[in-house]
Amino acid sequence: MKSIPKYVELMKWLESAIINGDLAAGERLPSENELGDRFSISRQTVRQATSILESRGLLERRRGSGTYVKYSAENQIALPHLVKTIGVVTTYLNEYIFPAIIKGIDDILVANNYFVQLSLTYNKMEREADVLSKLLAQKAEGLIIEPAKTGLPNTNKKIYRQITQASIPCVFINASYPDMDIPCVAMDDYACGQAAIEHLIKCGHKKIGGLFKLDDMQGRLRYAGCVDALHKHQMNFVENSLIWYTTEDRNEEFMRYFGDRILKINNCCTAMVCYNDQISREIVRVLYSNGKKVPEDISLVSFDDSNFEFQMEFGFGLTTFRHPKEELGRVAASMLLKLIKGEPVKSIKFPPELIGRTSVKRII
Repeated sequence: MKSIPKYVELMKWLESAIINGDLAAGERLPSENELGDRFSISRQTVRQATSILESRGLLERRRGSGTYVKYSAENQIALPHLVKTIGVVTTYLNEYIFPAIIKGIDDILVANNYFVQLSLTYNKMEREADVLSKLLAQKAEGLIIEPAKTGLPNTNKKIYRQITQASIPCVFINASYPDMDIPCVAMDDYACGQAAIEHLIKCGHKKIGGLFKLDDMQGRLRYAGCVDALHKHQMNFVENSLIWYTTEDRNEEFMRYFGDRILKINNCCTAMVCYNDQISREIVRVLYSNGKKVPEDISLVSFDDSNFEFQMEFGFGLTTFRHPKEELGRVAASMLLKLIKGEPVKSIKFPPELIGRTSVKRII
């Protein structure tokens, strides 16, 4: 399991000390250098943690003096927003698309005087159960959850029933469990899969392979959209040209297991649909280390339009579908606020938005 990011570790330590009264209102924090030495982190990382707590009203920075505790148990009445907690649960935090999603959520909730408590599951069902149980015990005002392993049976139905019975408003982001009556804000992954195939066919590709994630619903929906689009054109994925992987495969150096199969797909296909940009980069590294080039030897279409610099690293731009990121976070937070007010809401799917770059070669 990946360790918790250092700035999150410091942030949680400070939160706990402040809420528990170990750091009293008006008390000056140790200097950034002192906190950095204590947690073996840089001053920049310390500043990252304290800035987030400052934005939430727990700390205040005084020019030329230092950073001070603003919150205390005694001034909860004067600062009532500090005790209105929203639990935000995501699989990861400090990588890929997640910082932007969290920022979008945080912008809306903090502006509406809510304290945001972040928790990570690392896409583990057991950890999700533990996190949700603690948030339930804390009587959070609402929850925004990126559920873990939505492509597999939901083993946390009991805790979700308890959340429902406690009348805690809840919104899913990125994916949902099919049997849960909880609104979700996500990309339209099925439609994105369809659009990916349509784009490749329009560019003349008929021999297409794919790589998808098995234990998350995004991967299953993107695959289903691809298959239906292929069938529309009386086509299928090329035989033996599909790779399915799971969270554990990715954590155990994915390419060590699937590198040979990626090269075989390159030999029998002209194009490949990739689960997301993060995996696309690993695929390209395998191809390039074996003397293959994109799009000369194989074309790639991906998902999420992350900030990976493919042009700088590999010499081409990745054709991909935009993930709304910050916008998705803001919409999810706004939806949760409506639920808290008792207003009706409906799930929202962002339609496909293809960002065409140079990783797809026209062969007609």
